[in-house]
Amino acid sequence: MLNGGAIKGVVSQGQVKAWSLEISPQTGKYEAVATLGQTAVTDSQGRFQLPVAGKTSGWVLIELSADGQTRMTCDVVPSCFVGTPDAVAFGETFILSEDFRLRAAVNLDASREVYLTPLSTLAVALAEESTAGLAGNSIEQAYGEMESAFGLRAGTLQLPPPDLVRLDGFTGSTDAVQLAVINAAFLSLVDGTNWNSIEEVLADSEALIRSEGAFSATTDSDGKPSVDKVMLRSVMLSEDLQGRVVDSSVRQSLETVKTLTENFYTQIVSSNTGDRGDRGDQAEVADTYARLSWDAPFTRMNGDKLYLGELSGYEIRYGRDADEMDNAVTIDDANATSYTIENLAEGEWYFAVRAIDTEGLASALSSVVSKSI
Repeated sequence: MLNGGAIKGVVSQGQVKAWSLEISPQTGKYEAVATLGQTAVTDSQGRFQLPVAGKTSGWVLIELSADGQTRMTCDVVPSCFVGTPDAVAFGETFILSEDFRLRAAVNLDASREVYLTPLSTLAVALAEESTAGLAGNSIEQAYGEMESAFGLRAGTLQLPPPDLVRLDGFTGSTDAVQLAVINAAFLSLVDGTNWNSIEEVLADSEALIRSEGAFSATTDSDGKPSVDKVMLRSVMLSEDLQGRVVDSSVRQSLETVKTLTENFYTQIVSSNTGDRGDRGDQAEVADTYARLSWDAPFTRMNGDKLYLGELSGYEIRYGRDADEMDNAVTIDDANATSYTIENLAEGEWYFAVRAIDTEGLASALSSVVSKSI
């Protein structure tokens, strides 16, 4: 018997099956071949007990699928699907389509407990792309690579992630809280523009791994998921959740998670664009273009908290004179944290960026940076 849970947020009434992993004569790789035992159904807390018939050792694949009764709890503050007609309040549930799935793998020689999350799903997809497929060594390596990609400590994907809607009284580790926050960030990517559902986000994430052999740290495409997009949402979510809990120890864990995710996010962006110094905007040296990068604001200019759903996008101002930057580019995407301005003529150019909220209010311009072409 396997015990476990499906948390992204809590997935109730999900259909859970176990699969044996054997070498396929067609591909020569380990693949899911046959189901083991009966199907289990997750309860209101996403928990399940799954019989694994005829299997007492070795690796098995666990897969959750959805039917017309499967529901997910919104664990994004203040709501899921912000800016769409289908917005769902924090703590409420919504129906999942039959395209939804979560996967994980477990070695029965080491554990009889397994948790299905977006990150475990991506780890399985990564292992599938390896030379050996879903062999034990490939799975272990893929889990480790996925933990490293998102700044998690080794072994974190095996932890039971808490329900972010019911954090008060949680006594588990900060690592488990960080795991839950990062998994929830995949749901917060749904914005009705780049993605319309969590099913689309996860499908595009798996497709990215299949096409590129990894989950990209950054991407210039708004329609592609990446680590920096997920980590930015994780920073804001960990801060927003602090206003939802009373337990001081949990609040401290969330503050630690915010620091960890913010530092990792900064590290990712810095490694992609060079040393960013004080994390201000910067231009990347090139021949006839300038690449600008910035951090999303977490507060308004008066100090009030700013939710990502309240952002409309950004405006870049640039020109030949730092005091008269009369060229403008409007970016209608709150997720964007970089932009490339091309075909710049020879000479000195100056750049600054400002945020714009959904009511059309604009922040002051950032500090001005320059580049010589």
